[in-house]
Amino acid sequence: MLNTTDLSASEQARVEKLHAEAIVMDGSIVVEMKPAHFDRYKSGGVTVVNHTVCEPYADLATSLRQVDFCHKWIKANSDKVLRATTIADIHEAKASGREAIIFGPQDTEMIGLDLSLLGTFHDLGIRILQLTYQRQNWIGTGCGEKSDDGLSNYGRAFIKEMNQLGIVVDVSHCGQTTTVQAMEASEHPIMITHSFCASLSPHIRAKTDETIRALGQHGGVMGITGLSPYLYYPDAPTKQPDMARLVEHIDHVVELAGIDSVAIGLDFDETFTPEKRAEGAKKHGALLGQWPWDERRCKYLNDAAEFPNITAGLVKRGYSDEDIKKVMGGNWMRVMEAVWKK
Repeated sequence: MLNTTDLSASEQARVEKLHAEAIVMDGSIVVEMKPAHFDRYKSGGVTVVNHTVCEPYADLATSLRQVDFCHKWIKANSDKVLRATTIADIHEAKASGREAIIFGPQDTEMIGLDLSLLGTFHDLGIRILQLTYQRQNWIGTGCGEKSDDGLSNYGRAFIKEMNQLGIVVDVSHCGQTTTVQAMEASEHPIMITHSFCASLSPHIRAKTDETIRALGQHGGVMGITGLSPYLYYPDAPTKQPDMARLVEHIDHVVELAGIDSVAIGLDFDETFTPEKRAEGAKKHGALLGQWPWDERRCKYLNDAAEFPNITAGLVKRGYSDEDIKKVMGGNWMRVMEAVWKK
């Protein structure tokens, strides 16, 4: 936990009260479907998570199996967790002391060119869907490509269908042009569920100031990650970022797009291991660098149990109670309510 000597007694009481009252949402996580997951997220006071239910680049059959497996896990642990497909589900989770899980794949390649499959995945509970994962696909360009030609005609039809079904558009791994064109094509606000600011920490996964301004103009929300390779200091690239650095990225989004446009999306994979990191680097490139394993995440944010430290960081920075509740989950809720009511 954050060193409690950093907070006065009144500040500590305020943090605890705010965190308990808020609907706290992690905008991006890979859930480890084991008992330890519940311990972490219960301790962290997290109400709802957006879970990468399908592995990126998985084919249709694999994706369906992964969704089915998660359904069965939720059913077997219904006293602790529920699947969220409506705003009412999230409020029910908060009231009952359970955790709500949103199904939010980070890729659309399992759907391919069969747009009817999008409705099938909606029926299976998908409520947030990322358009691309690093590379070019039928919809648009991923941030890992050298050039970004934006949305395809099919991509525009895809977003229109997402709007009609009530699935939130996520552009976290999209290129900058594809990201902005997705905002323009969507009749509803979109999400950047897990990213950070390119002007503070340059990286292919970051969003530029221009993109962030556009996000605010379109009513969207961006979640700030808690990963060291993404929050790094350009002038001290091996220094582990701390909570103040995470809040600096929040501050920057607020300056560019307003308080209604920023939230938290830690981008923590609970199933991650050093071996998986090496394997992922072969598939997707060394996005996460070669940080020491124990420093791969922001200091004072080793896992979701330390989520209250984000609330503490915002209190120390002088944010109001209302604005802190927006950042911790209220802004996510606004977008989901606008999209899901369809």
